[in-house]
Amino acid sequence: MNARIALISPEGESRVEIARLLRASSYDVLECEELSIARRFTGIVLVDPGDSDGCRRGWVESWIKVSKTPRIVVVSSNPVGWRIQALVFGDHLVVVAAPSQVVAALRATRPPLSPGA
Repeated sequence: MNARIALISPEGESRVEIARLLRASSYDVLECEELSIARRFTGIVLVDPGDSDGCRRGWVESWIKVSKTPRIVVVSSNPVGWRIQALVFGDHLVVVAAPSQVVAALRATRPPLSPGA
């Protein structure tokens, strides 16, 4: 069975591109704009649209607090804005600037989050 990944992003080209990259790497991808039950997934990819409302940071912190924490990858055009969260939650959170880095960030976990895991 393929690893289940939630892709949280507004509809658009970025979401389509990231979903395509994940599926090409054999991940089972659920595309959505919000996510309430994080523990159903082995990984979460969150696209930060840069509206700086802080809501998405709250989502990330709530997902990390669940008992079985998934690997969370945030794609942001301003990764420095996620610096504090990346430092505090570094075991679970990776922030990348480019969609092409998502698959590598998911696979960089311990234990590995490879397809079929």
